[in-house]
Amino acid sequence: MTVTEILIRATIGFVVLYILCRLLNKKLIAQMTFFDFVAGITIGSIVASSMIMKDVPIWISMIGLITFCFYTFVSSIIALKSMRGRKILEDEETYLIQNGQILEEGLKKVRMTMDSLLVNLRKKGFFYVDQVETAIMETDGTVTVLAKPAFLPAMQKDVLNIQASRGLAQAFIIDGKILHQSLKILGKDEGWIRDLLIEYNIPKLHDVFFAQIDELGTIYIDLRDDYIPKQFN
Repeated sequence: MTVTEILIRATIGFVVLYILCRLLNKKLIAQMTFFDFVAGITIGSIVASSMIMKDVPIWISMIGLITFCFYTFVSSIIALKSMRGRKILEDEETYLIQNGQILEEGLKKVRMTMDSLLVNLRKKGFFYVDQVETAIMETDGTVTVLAKPAFLPAMQKDVLNIQASRGLAQAFIIDGKILHQSLKILGKDEGWIRDLLIEYNIPKLHDVFFAQIDELGTIYIDLRDDYIPKQFN
C-alpha cells in the first residue's frame, strides 16, 4: 500500500466518521450505556481496519461503517420511543440498597461484590452504609446514592450543629463470614459477635450479609432477608 493510498483511505474514513458521529448526536458519549461503549469501540475498529487493510476496498469498509452506525441510530430511536424497547436495548436501573437495606439479589444481578459496593459508596462520600437510604446502579454503569434524611447536606440552620467524627468504619462480617483480621484490629473476638447476634435477635451468623462498626461504636447490620414494602401508585 502506497503512502498516497493510505492518505486517501484515512481522509475518507475521517470524513465519513465525522459525519456519522454528528448524525448520532453525541449519544455514544453523553448517554453511554454498555452497548454504546461496545458500539463505539466497534466503529473505531471498522475505521482503523479500513485504513490498513488493502485487500478490502475502502468503499466496502465505508458501507459496513454506515450500516453499523445506522443500526446504532435505529436502536437509539427505538429506546427513545418505546418503553419496552428501552428495557430490551438499554436494560434498566438496578437497586443495590433500598430503604437502607442491602439487596443481595441486586448485587448478584449486576455481578457486584460487597467490597465493590463499598468502594462506590466511598467515591460518593459515604463511608458508613447506615447513612445510605438508596443506591442504584444506573444503565451507564455508575452508582447513584441518596442519603437518609438525617445525613443530607446541612442547611444554613444546621451549620452550628457539629457532630463528632465517626472515624473509619470497619466491616467485620461479609456474606455470613467473620473477617478475623477486622476483629483483630477492633480488639474483639468471636464471643463479641455471638453476644451481638443475641442482642439483635439474629439466630445464625449466616443470616448476616454485612456488618460494620465505626469508631464511635455505631453498628450497622444488614440481613440476607430483605423486606421492601410494596409501593402503590
